[in-house]
Order: sequence, then C-alpha cells, then structure tokens
Amino acid sequence: MKIRIVYIVLVLLTVFIQSCRDPFEPELRETNLNFLIVEGFIEVEGESKIKLSRSTQVRSTDELEIEIGARVFLTNEEKETWEFQEREAGTYTLTGNFDPSQDYQLGIWLSNGQQYMSEALKPIITPEIEELGYLRDEEGVEIFVSTKGNDEAQYFLWSYEEHWIFRPGVITYLIYDSGLVRSRKEEERIDRCWGKNLFPKIVLQNSSRFEDNTILQRELVRIPNLSEKLTQKYSILVTQRAINQESFDFWEILRKNSDDIGGIFSPLPSLIRSNIKNINDNNEPVIGFISMGKSASKRLFISIEEVIPWPVFIPEYEFCQVLQDTIPPSSDLITSAFSLGDRTPARALYNQMGGLIGYLAAESRCTDCTLRGTNVKPDFWED
Repeated sequence: MKIRIVYIVLVLLTVFIQSCRDPFEPELRETNLNFLIVEGFIEVEGESKIKLSRSTQVRSTDELEIEIGARVFLTNEEKETWEFQEREAGTYTLTGNFDPSQDYQLGIWLSNGQQYMSEALKPIITPEIEELGYLRDEEGVEIFVSTKGNDEAQYFLWSYEEHWIFRPGVITYLIYDSGLVRSRKEEERIDRCWGKNLFPKIVLQNSSRFEDNTILQRELVRIPNLSEKLTQKYSILVTQRAINQESFDFWEILRKNSDDIGGIFSPLPSLIRSNIKNINDNNEPVIGFISMGKSASKRLFISIEEVIPWPVFIPEYEFCQVLQDTIPPSSDLITSAFSLGDRTPARALYNQMGGLIGYLAAESRCTDCTLRGTNVKPDFWED
C-alpha cells in the first residue's frame, strides 16, 4: 500500500476547491509536517517488510525523505526479540516463523534518538483466496476475488501488483553500434517490454455483511477497453490479508480520503488514528497502522486470446511512424543519422539483387519500449 502518496490527507489543513472559472489558491501556513510514516505488514511465516520515511509540506514536489539507520525489531510477550535488517535504504526486512497465539509489538528506534512502539499486535490467519477471476463486458475486463471469512477473520484488505507486456509504436530489430547498423541481440530487444503497477488503490471488505461470511466477486481492478495492459499478456498477483476492525477503519478512512477528495462536495480530510506511538511523546502524530498475521496470495494470467477482440490505443505512440527518408549505408551518414540517439534504425532496404540500399529511421520514443518499461522478463512470467 502506498501510504506516502496520500499522507497529506491525514492533516486538517485545508480543502482545495476549484471553481468552474478561476482556480482557488488557498494560503497555507508553513507547518511542520515532518511526521514519521510507517508502512508494512508482519508475516508470521516468511518475509516481513517495514518501510520508514518522512512526510513533507503539502505543496512540496520533493520525494519523501526515507528514514535510514533505524533499529527495527519485533518482541513478544516473553520479551524475545527479533531484529529487522536494513537491506535497502529505508526498508527493513525480517524472515522467520512466529507463534500466532502470542501477542507482539513492533519497536522502532530512530537514529535521532526518538523511540516508537506499536500497540499489541495479535496475528490473524488469513483464509485462502477461493477464486481469482475476471469478467469480460462491454466496458472492458473486471478482475475479482472471492473468499470466505470466519469468526477470527472478517475484515479483509487486498493489495495487488500488475505486470503486462506492451509493444512500442514502431517495431524494430536493428541497432546503431559504432558507425554500423546490425541486428539486436536478445538482451538488446526494445520491441517488447513489461509495464507494471505496484501501488494501486485500496480495496477492502467486511465479510460479516454477507451471508455465511462469503465475499463473492469483489472487484479489484477494471481494465478499460483499449488499455495496453492486454496488448499481449497480463498478470496480477493478489495478496489477501485479514485484519482487525481498528486496522480496517484506518484503511477505510484512508481510502475515502484518497479516493473521494477532490471536489467541492468531497468529504473533509480526516486525521487517522495510528497504532504506533512515540514512547516519550504520545501526542506526536505518526502515520501508519501495522498489522500482523499470515497472508494469502494468488496469481492470475490473462492472454489477449482470452479477450479478443481487444484493440489497443497507446497515446504516447499515436503519431509514430517510419520516416520516409532513406539513409545510405555509409558509416559517416549512418553516424550522422543515429549517433545522437533521438532516432533509431527501423527498416533495412534492399534492391532486387539483395544489395543493401540503406535504412529508414523512426523516432526513438516510438521504437524503444524501455523508455516506458523494462525488457527484462519478470522471474514469475509464464510464456
């Protein structure tokens, strides 16, 4: 979950209102919003990740400041302690197996001397995902999840990661290399890339609202017609977590603030309660709500063959085309045409005898899909 994207809605500062004619620019006081942001979930089996960062001013365009050099640890009722390791800056990981019948606390000791502890964390074992599927309709594709709650697991939070193959506006298998044009190697391909969406919306549901605690076909994602996500193949990894009511309330308010704010009749921002406190200053705001338990996950692949017809429109490639000027195959002319990197050789032209006449070019933004994604196949990808 991307708490940092919506943290500013946690503070009652102002409402941005845009009229039909003239934008309204409110006067904002320079207030100290350098609050600690804590993101993560503690798994009773496997790897847990905690991310620490700092909030910034409302109008700031700076990246959030990550909190490095902290001591992050987990402790149980018997005062046993497990230390997280800072594998990458601001991200702390712990791998282990923990007794779900015990209560735990997360401790965060910052490098500036400030110390924070969570409230007691009671692990909840998440039921398995019963179904992860999709429906094709006139508007596109809806991806849904179904599950069944129980007395201990009634409140559910879903997160997901999307990956998909996409193609550039102009396909080429050629590359400029030191005054020459040659065929690309497999690792140099720019005609097929993977896009991703790792920080999507907040999806919640309370199973007690339904008969027998059964949640049927809760919508997670809607892929609209013409989306590049179904250009060739699409993957979604869904993680399901059962949480307690306090955590559910936290995420529900966060969802409303992030999804609904923006219009004149939208709800006011809400100050959300956290279960993490500064042990020396109980009034210091902390952003985040840590839960603990066992997650359940499932992956779904959708191929274009399953949803055809599926026309695709990618605005970035709308006016892409192969340029018509022929570039003769001399080293000087090839270097002049392609050395700046703004154009890429797109086609090789040959005469009837098979002799090389020259090359046609295209803008690199139209040929190079790595400008918008990666040409490295994900480890989990199924061809």
